[in-house]
Amino acid sequence: MGFITKLQAINQMLLAAGESPVADLVNSSGIDTGIADIILEQASLDIQLRGLANNKIVRKITPNSSGKIIFDTEDSDEEGIISAELLSKHLNEDGTSYVVAKVLNTTPPVLYNYTDETDIWKIEDTYYIEIIKKLKWEYLDTAIQRSILATSARQYQIVTQGDGEADKYLQYNEQMHFFKGRASDINSKKRNIFKTGDLNVRGAILRNPYIMGYNAARYWKGLI
Repeated sequence: MGFITKLQAINQMLLAAGESPVADLVNSSGIDTGIADIILEQASLDIQLRGLANNKIVRKITPNSSGKIIFDTEDSDEEGIISAELLSKHLNEDGTSYVVAKVLNTTPPVLYNYTDETDIWKIEDTYYIEIIKKLKWEYLDTAIQRSILATSARQYQIVTQGDGEADKYLQYNEQMHFFKGRASDINSKKRNIFKTGDLNVRGAILRNPYIMGYNAARYWKGLI
């Protein structure tokens, strides 16, 4: 959970444009506050669309008794499912091509078989699905919030003031916090320059005893 409230974020956007902060987002809200709120939400969505806000996960899911894959969006930290990609390989009904899937944002969201144009899946199969969730502002990590805020402040200043000199400073600020937010996302996903699908290499890097034994990680000739 992030430490920057939406009120704090919008006030920083207002200050970056040389405007006065507000006491709340209800009674003191106005046109400027409304514009800032819209820009902040759009910048948040842009970052989350790419899965850069610690909002990308892989789930192992089996269809329910009706053959549907339904996503649970009752968690308090999420607003919905942005996208869902089928990672495991499954042939279509004709056995001629791999299934391409997408998420239907119904209530609740379901996974749709785009190849066969149906939302009914084989009950006996297991599906690995990469999900990008839309998280609420307060549930984003602080580093991600700061990255989104820096982008929003720059956009708000350009829209309302258009000061070129101020934009140069805000551009530098945006880049710096983007890198910090990206680093937070990478660290959360345990990525590194040796990222690969080879479990042996990942095991050697992470020293994970469940992937690779202690001796195999320590001695280059393997088990002894």
